Amino acid sequence: MELNFQKAGHDYCEITRLAPFSCETMRESIVPDSCADIARIVDTTALVYLTGRELTGDGRICASGTVDVSVLYIPEKAEGTAGPRCLRFQLPFQCYGEGPGEGEFQALDIQGELTGIDTRILNPRKVLTRANLRLHPALCRRVERSICTGVEEGEGVQLLREARETRVVAAVREKEFPFAEELPLSPGRGGAEEILDLRANIRGTDSKLIGSKLVVKGIAAVSVLYRESGGRLSLLQQELPFSQIIDGAGLTEDCECECAYALLNAECRPGGESGEDAYALTLNLLLRARATVWRREEIRFIADLYSTCAELETQSTELELLEDAQRAQRRQNLRELMETGVAVKAVLDSQITCGPASFSGGELKIPAQARCLYLDENDALGCVRRELTVTCPMEEAGEGVECEAEAACRGDIIANILPEGIELRAPLECAVSTAKRRRYLCVSSAAAAEEGAAQEERPSLVLRKLGSEETLWSVAKQYRTTSAAILAVNALEEGAAVPTDRMLLIPKAR
Repeated sequence: MELNFQKAGHDYCEITRLAPFSCETMRESIVPDSCADIARIVDTTALVYLTGRELTGDGRICASGTVDVSVLYIPEKAEGTAGPRCLRFQLPFQCYGEGPGEGEFQALDIQGELTGIDTRILNPRKVLTRANLRLHPALCRRVERSICTGVEEGEGVQLLREARETRVVAAVREKEFPFAEELPLSPGRGGAEEILDLRANIRGTDSKLIGSKLVVKGIAAVSVLYRESGGRLSLLQQELPFSQIIDGAGLTEDCECECAYALLNAECRPGGESGEDAYALTLNLLLRARATVWRREEIRFIADLYSTCAELETQSTELELLEDAQRAQRRQNLRELMETGVAVKAVLDSQITCGPASFSGGELKIPAQARCLYLDENDALGCVRRELTVTCPMEEAGEGVECEAEAACRGDIIANILPEGIELRAPLECAVSTAKRRRYLCVSSAAAAEEGAAQEERPSLVLRKLGSEETLWSVAKQYRTTSAAILAVNALEEGAAVPTDRMLLIPKAR
């Protein structure tokens, strides 16, 4: 006879990170007639706009978008070509990665990083650019669980109940929005004639639920390298705050929220919004906010059961939970010598970008790329790049602990000129999330033996000690009695530690 169980439903989301995949895209580009011939390429920078993401019919993940390339070059000498120039174009890409297999999912997210870019001169009017990308996909699945918590009826049935607290994803919400700002330039310098490079680092600063609205705030850290009318290079750096409201219907204010941002498009042009103004820049960004809302949830389940009256055949299922979830900030100072091979007169721009962090040997390893744009002693423009790995001790990353980390350069980059080159010093901040994934067996069904089945002969009285690996529950189950009966007959209080050196009387259940 099947036992009838009381059940509790749990409905939440689960984020699964899939294996990253790589992509290479290249293109030959013609220098427009309005631009001077290329004499020398100084550097190539790019922004990745990942605008398409889908699961194909054959179960693969498809990522598509563009790489917005800026090639900084020195033109061949001609009238009116003082100072460096910039060649801009876009490299479209579409690439595929291994899919999640069977099962439905609610949302697909892909983070893209530029792992390398290079431009070579084919002739003074043509260049070849190659860009390498790495894509990191993640799926959000809906999880619906029905877990047994009690028995509606069943004579002599004893239950071992357990409760665990876990952190689950309540919802994932997205919103695209534009951001525009007019950036004033210093009147003490020359006005902007051409934008040579644009960087935009978007980070979140705060997010919380207020009523049925999810309020997110962040900062767009923008760096604009531009050429003044006289040919001199200038760098403008600003941190621009923004905020957005996302629909939070169905969520409660006790939930926690984390918001990540993706840059979908960026452009900057000389002049103000109201008209031509040499001492202002107009910035336009298109952003996507992705808010992940977490909640704490207590999961109650039946870990074991038995009957004092009959044999039970039970079926169990595995319950996997993330526990002890914590989020912390780690800070590590970077110090690196960038050898230039020539004497440096001035540093015009410096940049540090970080890739996905990993854990190994009790350390957090952060891959980083450092870049410096400089003038040498002959006022020639040069650039030096270096790939490096920054390590940070991580005691939390022990056995059985799952870790995720996202690193970025926060704060000022100090560039000191040395005889060997340029020494960079900068603070790196890493947001580290840790949790333990534990598995439990919980009872999913049980059936009692048929009436008249042979019953095992049990002694009416047992006297024995508790083994070192035994619990009161396991002993009571072995002799088909109850924990309460053992405590009562041995004059022990409920909740007290049961001594292992004492003989215990094990009564027969009535």
